[in-house]
Amino acid sequence: MNNIVIVSYDCDELGDYFKLCNIDLQQYISDNHIEIDVHCEHDNCNRENLHSKLIEFTDNYIISIYAHGENNRIKNNKKEDLINMDDAKSHYHNAIVYSTSCFTANELGVEMHNYGCKFFFGYKAKSYLSLNHKSDFIEMDNYTLRLILDEKTIDGRVLYEKTDKYFIAKLNELRVINPLLAPLIMHNRESFVIYHNRKEYPS
Repeated sequence: MNNIVIVSYDCDELGDYFKLCNIDLQQYISDNHIEIDVHCEHDNCNRENLHSKLIEFTDNYIISIYAHGENNRIKNNKKEDLINMDDAKSHYHNAIVYSTSCFTANELGVEMHNYGCKFFFGYKAKSYLSLNHKSDFIEMDNYTLRLILDEKTIDGRVLYEKTDKYFIAKLNELRVINPLLAPLIMHNRESFVIYHNRKEYPS
């Protein structure tokens, strides 16, 4: 991977959670000396800005977005479309799209994958977190993207299996600390979806 665009927003409901996910990813890239050019926007990116940035890339690039979503779109901090179904048809060809936005794997991720996005990670339901355990949930939200960066692979089957095992391990670890975290983690484990090479994981 040659370039990664990281987009995040402030959120009245979640505070600085999306920003911290962004920072965590950048820190991971730096600490592990991953050779990739980082392009970062926090709380300052709209649909047009993003499109103008994507023009610079043709292949082997990642777009990571920490924002709210719906079945057919990802929203910016003004609740405007950042990515919508039309964009899925006309942009993101050859992109690796990684989004922790709720619900976006249902329609948007499918459409992106149908129109040439080479890899999509997202959630088909609402994703849950505990603000009292931010660091653990940030780690979970970024886990699969870290795998992609470390292992330089977008093999959907491999990434799904490793991510699934990781969620089980985190569930067992954190429910000892707080049993109320277990259903949140289990729900997220059952909600993440990967699209790659015209296949969906889990199938």
